[in-house]
Amino acid sequence: MESEAGLSEPVSPIPKSGRYGKRRFAVAILGVLLLVVILFSTLPSRPGPPFVWLTQEEMARLTHAGPLAQLKDKVISLTAPLWRRYWNTRPQILIDSRLLTLSAKAADQSGLGAPVAASHDGMRAWALSPTELSDLLQRLKTTPEVSLASRPRAQTASGTSARTLFGTIAVVAGKSVPVGLTLDLSPRVRSGSIQLLVGVTSTEWVVSPSVSAAVLRTNLAVACHVLLPNGGGLVVSGGNKRGFRGTNHWLILSPTAVDARGQPIKL
Repeated sequence: MESEAGLSEPVSPIPKSGRYGKRRFAVAILGVLLLVVILFSTLPSRPGPPFVWLTQEEMARLTHAGPLAQLKDKVISLTAPLWRRYWNTRPQILIDSRLLTLSAKAADQSGLGAPVAASHDGMRAWALSPTELSDLLQRLKTTPEVSLASRPRAQTASGTSARTLFGTIAVVAGKSVPVGLTLDLSPRVRSGSIQLLVGVTSTEWVVSPSVSAAVLRTNLAVACHVLLPNGGGLVVSGGNKRGFRGTNHWLILSPTAVDARGQPIKL
């Protein structure tokens, strides 16, 4: 009896490539790392004092991207589509800065009370409420011998740094150095207020009468940690760092929580 035509033996299923399993495993690992990053970003830290002066070394250490920060940046970069929605829900902080030059007489007429802190080299700092900041800005507008040297702005999310140079890069003694206003700011929302890590340096070329040549002068160098009300302001007087004409340099920073359209919001 002949075998029945058209029949064939069952075909074994084609084995799937292991690369799909590896991909799923990699996505799972990234998801776990992303969860850890979000958890560490949202955990509240211990509240510190309302104002602390920092040395340039301490500022560099706080802003230096260590191994954990580098790992976080890599995870965020690889999982951008997953965290973008979470990122958009974080409060945005608009930081308005003013660099002012004042005569000694104008500085005395500012109307500010006792500073919240003073450094060993004569720098003074004031933490102002929104109303106090508005009153100060109005007084400065009508005070003679007050000039606005620069007014840059920076916007970033809570817990994220904003680093900007408003100026140029020059080569001095074989090294590239910034000339102008350098801002290194990191805001973080704390119980309805804004904790601000500040690193600001203002430099300019000036003609030195003693050497008859242009030299790079640092007019203001501020490094501090301050807790401010939303929409309030930090005022820092340069103290002993005066120009050769006796000019005082002041820094005013005002962080404000804003929505996606840039409008102020309550925290």
